[in-house]
Amino acid sequence: MALDLQSLMFAAMLSPHGIEVETSSPEQLRQKLYSIRKQDSAFAPLAFVIPPTNPTSLLWIIKREVKDGTA
Repeated sequence: MALDLQSLMFAAMLSPHGIEVETSSPEQLRQKLYSIRKQDSAFAPLAFVIPPTNPTSLLWIIKREVKDGTA
């Protein structure tokens, strides 16, 4: 895959709310990102959402609020 997946995740972490990624296979990308998130707890605040408005070519990497109130 041409994208550096960890770089995408770091970009989402540095963004106020997350990022939008254009891809030919959102579900496949989401599964790969889940695998990386499972290996590194630093990515725990990230959620991977296929948007209802464009489910065939976009994936949102969203920064969630964690339980202690920080993002």
